[in-house]
Parts: sequence; C-alpha cells; structure tokens
Amino acid sequence: YGTMRFFQESTSTQFASQQVFQKFQVPLSDKSTCLLVKDGDKIDVTYDNREEYVRLAQQARLNESKTQLKAIRRGLTEVVPKHLIKLLSWEDLELRVCGKPKIDFKLLKRHTVYNSVSPTSPHILYFWEVLESFNDSDRRAFVRFVWGQDRLPANDQEFERTATRMLIKPYTGNATDPNEAFPRADTCFFNLFLPQYSTPEKLREKLLIACHFDADSMNADNVANEDN
Repeated sequence: YGTMRFFQESTSTQFASQQVFQKFQVPLSDKSTCLLVKDGDKIDVTYDNREEYVRLAQQARLNESKTQLKAIRRGLTEVVPKHLIKLLSWEDLELRVCGKPKIDFKLLKRHTVYNSVSPTSPHILYFWEVLESFNDSDRRAFVRFVWGQDRLPANDQEFERTATRMLIKPYTGNATDPNEAFPRADTCFFNLFLPQYSTPEKLREKLLIACHFDADSMNADNVANEDN
C-alpha cells in the first residue's frame, strides 16, 4: 500500500530521488507473486508507467479473493434469497450475521438461566454489577471466555430464534476458599461456573484474569489442575 501510494502521489523529482526497483508484479496474501503483465518480472516501474502499475496492482489485490467471495455469496444466498440481500446495507448484513459490536449485558441478563443457584444470591448480584462496569475490551473478552464468540446475538428475537442462553452454575473446582478460585466456562454450551465470591472487588479481579488469561485451565472443556 505504501509503495502504491508513493507512486500515485510522487512528483517526477521525488520519484527520481528514490531508488525504485519495483517490477510489474505484486505479492498476494498467499505469499505468491502475481505478474501484472506478460514478463512483468522483467519490466521496471518508471515514472511514466507508474500509474498503469498502480491500476493493475490494485486490480490484482482486489480480485485475489474472488473465488472465496463467490463461495461466501453462494452460501449466503442458500439461506437468504439474493433479491432480499440486496435490500440490506453492509451495516445491516453485519448486524444480522455478527450481532451488535457493543456487548449489551442487560440483553444477556434477560437470556440467562441459573442451575442450583439463585439469581438473587449476593455473588450473582455482584456478577452483573461487575459486568456493567467493564469497558468494551473487557466485555468482548468475557463473551469470548464464556462462549468463544466476540459478539452476542443482536436482540431478544435472535436469542430466541437461535435458542441461545447463558447458564450460570455453582463452582465445582477444588479450591476450599471461593475467593481464591477462578471462574470456569463450558464455551461450547455457554455455561459459566461462578465461585461464591464475598465481594464485587474479588469477583472482578478473578473474572478479569480468567477472561484475559489464555489458558486451558480457565476452560472447563479442558480441565487442568488448579494447583499448577
């Protein structure tokens, strides 16, 4: 990108002041090299032909994923008719496919169920209080930790349509003091095992470590020894 921008914006004097060794070829994302014209690896880019180089290089880069994009489009149109997709802006499509970029914990709370723990227990109330205090980065980290996703379903209807819910269960680890234990998650099932922390400060500390510490021991799908 930097090279093409220089070629586009440089004057003849600026171009001449640089040692330009570029040929009529461009590297692609798969590390291969694309010849932009026949015998492009033998043709130097000069001030006079630089605009043609930029045009061909941009075309090559923009079209290098054409096959993959066609496959994505074919898959989308198997679910949503092509004429309906055309009614959506790219923002609408992103929202429906990926969910909202901002994590809405009030929405998640409406679709949370509890197993052998009361939603009015002090540590559950601390839990929701702490989540609401998270910044955007911590919110995404929490959703990745507990569900393996970056976003939640877009709205109540999407939660219901996809039968998505978070399940909170009592902590089942070996720690005798819950304040020293870390929460665990079954990411495949959107389940959270939450220790009975005594304060919101302790819950926040342990939950943030679990969310940002990339280790199998934090995931109940891969049980590890907590003493290690």
